[in-house]
Amino acid sequence: ALFAERYQLVKLLGRGGFSEVWLANDTKSGVDVALKVYAPYGGLDEHGNRLFSQEFSLVFNINQTNLLKPTYFDTYERSPYLILPYCGRGSALALVGKTDEKTMIDILHDVAAGLSYLHAQEPPIIHQDIKPDNILINDHGDYVITDFGISTKIRSTLRQSAMSQENSSGGTYAYMAPERFSKTPTPIRASDIWSMGAMAYELLDGNPPFDTMGGVMQKNGAEIPEIRADISDTAK
Repeated sequence: ALFAERYQLVKLLGRGGFSEVWLANDTKSGVDVALKVYAPYGGLDEHGNRLFSQEFSLVFNINQTNLLKPTYFDTYERSPYLILPYCGRGSALALVGKTDEKTMIDILHDVAAGLSYLHAQEPPIIHQDIKPDNILINDHGDYVITDFGISTKIRSTLRQSAMSQENSSGGTYAYMAPERFSKTPTPIRASDIWSMGAMAYELLDGNPPFDTMGGVMQKNGAEIPEIRADISDTAK
């Protein structure tokens, strides 16, 4: 199928509550790209698309090695979409339970650098959904954060689309920090740091620290379990 009269869809790479990601070929340049379509089933109304345009204008000026920056934004049949560089080496999800200490140091260094840049913006950009699937590996072997710039307002708008009903939390429970389950659940910088820690734990151990429950368990008094992976005491 040809999307937006330009992008030849090659393969579905992933589907979430808000979007679909396709490997596509740009027929004008011949380059393979990642095509991310939001609210793919039915699209958004005029207000929703205008909000998307305003919000994404804020992230198009960012430039940091560990952030997968969109190269183009538009709407097609009322669905906002982004064009991003295609990372053929996949995501950190493939490394779950197989990550050694050196690789983990590299991952934490790169993800922390990307988050530091986002958090230093004014106002701060809070990712809200740091997890292995959202950490891609580029052609140079760098770990890059994707799916940033999706603000709380945009998530609220997307929740109203038909597809978003399956994922309405504004994050993924297993990686959500304790404060996300409080009376004031607005994500803060520390929320992303907690998510990064939960992701690191999973990459080493094979499972997130509280399985699918996330920080709600810690909020209710649970202690963070020991990492069972064969790593040094320093890493623990």
